[in-house]
Amino acid sequence: MKKTLSIISLIVILFAIIFAYKTFQANKNFNPDLFIENSKNYNYEIVRDIYGVPHITGIKDQDTAFGFGFAQTEDDYENIELVIKMSRGELSDFDISPSSIISLFNLLTNTGDILDNISFIEGVELDYLVKFLNTKEIAANLKHSVDKETLNYLKGYADGINYWAALNSSKIDKSLFPVNEDDLLTGMIFRMPLFYGLDHYIDQLIDLMSAPNEQPIIANALSNNKLVAEIKSHFKPSGSNAFAVSKKRSANNETMLVINSHQPLTGPVAWYEAHIKSDEGLNIMGGTFPGSPFIHVGFNEYLGWGATVNQPDLADIYQLNINPDDHNQYLLDGSWKDLKVIKQNFKVKLFGPFSISYPIDMYFSDHGPVMKDGKKAYALRYVGMDDANQAPAWLKMNKAKNLTEWEDSLRMQQIASLNLVYADNQDNILFIHNMKSPKRSPSYDWENILPGDQSELIWNDYYSYDEIPRILNPNSGYIYSTNQTPFLVTSKNDNLNKDNFPKTMGFQTRVTNRAHRAYELLDADKSISWESLNKYKHDNKYSKNSRQYKFLQKIFNYNFEDNVRLVNAQKFLEQWDLGTNHNNMHAAFGVCIVSREWLAEIKREPQPDPIEIFKNCVEEFEQTFNKLDINWSEVSFLERGEKMLPVQGGPDVLRAIYSPRSDDGILKAVAGDGLYIYVNWDKSGAQTSKSIHQFGASSTVKESPHYDDQMELFVGEKLKNTFFNIEID
Repeated sequence: MKKTLSIISLIVILFAIIFAYKTFQANKNFNPDLFIENSKNYNYEIVRDIYGVPHITGIKDQDTAFGFGFAQTEDDYENIELVIKMSRGELSDFDISPSSIISLFNLLTNTGDILDNISFIEGVELDYLVKFLNTKEIAANLKHSVDKETLNYLKGYADGINYWAALNSSKIDKSLFPVNEDDLLTGMIFRMPLFYGLDHYIDQLIDLMSAPNEQPIIANALSNNKLVAEIKSHFKPSGSNAFAVSKKRSANNETMLVINSHQPLTGPVAWYEAHIKSDEGLNIMGGTFPGSPFIHVGFNEYLGWGATVNQPDLADIYQLNINPDDHNQYLLDGSWKDLKVIKQNFKVKLFGPFSISYPIDMYFSDHGPVMKDGKKAYALRYVGMDDANQAPAWLKMNKAKNLTEWEDSLRMQQIASLNLVYADNQDNILFIHNMKSPKRSPSYDWENILPGDQSELIWNDYYSYDEIPRILNPNSGYIYSTNQTPFLVTSKNDNLNKDNFPKTMGFQTRVTNRAHRAYELLDADKSISWESLNKYKHDNKYSKNSRQYKFLQKIFNYNFEDNVRLVNAQKFLEQWDLGTNHNNMHAAFGVCIVSREWLAEIKREPQPDPIEIFKNCVEEFEQTFNKLDINWSEVSFLERGEKMLPVQGGPDVLRAIYSPRSDDGILKAVAGDGLYIYVNWDKSGAQTSKSIHQFGASSTVKESPHYDDQMELFVGEKLKNTFFNIEID
């Protein structure tokens, strides 16, 4: 006992010494006066409209970026900090407790393996992934390829963050500063592959390394797919919508665009609305993410675009043959080749500026990053692993004034994926299944694990932008994108034929309920008005052609024999009109069932047993509500602080609302419809734009009047003025 106390005393003394040193270092690096003085180099103005949305102007693009960084940090420092730490691989954080002190002592004294103790540290999963992919070093090595204009823009944005920090030094983690353009480049390289589903391949690697009778190096650190869960909870979108209608299909000779990407409602990929403008041609408004210096969905006076997530096959896993005499060598083309070993450090933050570092080796082959132990190894090759020019591509897109300029940003092939729906004041509408697709040999099955000993399977070439699926100005006059296959985005006669594209491109085949409903609504309306398009965007029904309805049919057709309780529940379910509107008495029970099918589908798991799900929901509703019939408005809510308002919609309907189930049966939205924007150009070319955010312009500042001032409009399915073309006092 005395020995244990003595060890703990030594640890406390060690903590105190390191704490004092770290505090000194943090204060030394953080010089508020320097950041304040630096702010005088920028000419910018931030004006907020009545909803608190920032409209930022500057003389140069770099000036505007400075104001943008300042305004975003003012509204959302909490997530800006998280994103910067993520890009550095320094998210790890935990509270001091007796158990964590013992685990920490094991790390400090090297008496235990890092991977046996690492799982107790919150955030380490994402830190592990940043270091496994070696994203920070890749960004540093490729920074030279980024043009000076873009680097200046990024520096301006970073300096804006630093300036806000200098003015609010009591609210920040001083060890984080200064933020620089390297942090922003690293963050973009890391985040983009997560949008096309890199986590799915990481999941496969974890399974392969965790096979029975093996000693996986990551079994403890990433148990129960904790890494993937961490990614999905923080950084994974859940779906999106976008619609474009040309004059030939519109009721009033208008070109119309609906931008409606679905994201988590809070956190580092929740939408933030802003308008940025400079005297150098930048004038764009729309949605962006915390710590991102560009507008990712939005519009200017000439054009606009929406984005939806696509998930083509943009990564491959290779099984390596490890040299039994040297575990740091692998077989390639008949010869043993050394793995590249990079020593990474986990910076584990304790509190304030106090942290420790722990070294760990990461491995790389010609294929890409490698997970290995003494017996086996798998390498991952993925699109975007060396794309440092995302920033120039986004800046080019933000400044585009016509279709050619806008598409030129995509021809750079630095934005690895995303479906994009475009419209402009020249009445062009466009769907592009954007993807940087590798050229793969048709002789191999690229859906399975590949042999890692043949260099011919390590792809380096890509199909050009002009070779991927693209539909410009279809005869139908309308386009929709709802995370479905790229071969079902407009009328049947105008859709592309998948047989005209190489199979090795690996297109997704899924068709969402939203795709079925969008087609049914848009295709039937030969003269689409602004009002009807608004109605379609807020449609909250399931299609009878959807997977969800086919899932329900298995319940409808099942013989429950003389079980009166289940027969009555079956009859009740059959009466559902498939809507999720406020006064719908069947929606709560119906969504209980179809949400399980939806969840399995997005996780790429086998469809669950509908009868088992049905029985579980019957039992759940009897125990929770003592009945099946309950108003949807009594179950489905949008919550923010002390406000909790009923909201229409549900999983995979066009009015997308995603809510985890709770013990009390109440569903509180966590993802789906958030910021969405309508843009149209009338017959004379005059532009109108409307938008709405699920909460308000202040993302995490609870005392701000704009923390929740748009909620009532949002749940009422109403929009506000963007003030894009209006002079703000």
